[in-house]
Amino acid sequence: MKSFDGKVSVITGAGSGIGRGLAIRLAEANSRLAISDINTEGLEETAEIVRKVRSNIDVRAYSLDVSSREAVFAHADQVKTDFGTAHCVFNNAGVTLVAKIEHMTIEELEWLLGINLWGVIYGTKAFLPMLLEQNEGHIINISSVFGFVTVPTQGAYHVAKFGVRGFTECLSRELALDKECNVHATCVHPGGIDTNIANAARFGEEIGDYENKLAEDTK
Repeated sequence: MKSFDGKVSVITGAGSGIGRGLAIRLAEANSRLAISDINTEGLEETAEIVRKVRSNIDVRAYSLDVSSREAVFAHADQVKTDFGTAHCVFNNAGVTLVAKIEHMTIEELEWLLGINLWGVIYGTKAFLPMLLEQNEGHIINISSVFGFVTVPTQGAYHVAKFGVRGFTECLSRELALDKECNVHATCVHPGGIDTNIANAARFGEEIGDYENKLAEDTK
């Protein structure tokens, strides 16, 4: 796919940060936008921004919890109803948790994996059949530099981002097996970007001195 002009781009986590930036750039490229976020206030702000970028833009905003399999598959159905199809799917929604592995609870780990890993898996599985049916499209899954390297207190985040990397790279190789296939998958690994994810980081409920020092340093 060589142009976004008139194509349908699906973006999760579009209420701020990378998701909002993607929406703006895609609006400039004359893409039609299906944007979603669990933060509906931020999502509406993004919608208003892209309408200022291009007054006649076809943009629809959807409240979506990507950790819910039922919600994500229903979202794919709704996008198909509203736009007829999808072409580019940006599985971008993400959160972070600050806690050493010994201190994080299973519930905290499940919360992060539900959004950062399962959200990507659900988004891929929900939209991929649509792309394959029309033999055109691209799945773009957002990992992180933390999908390559590790640092203390980011164990849960690493599990998700390494998982996104492996999942997407495998999908890419599988799609390439069919030389006639015009559907592709790409894993993106952003480094340090000035978004709200760090400011909105959740600190574990049972953290110790090391994590508390990090919390103080970020104030």
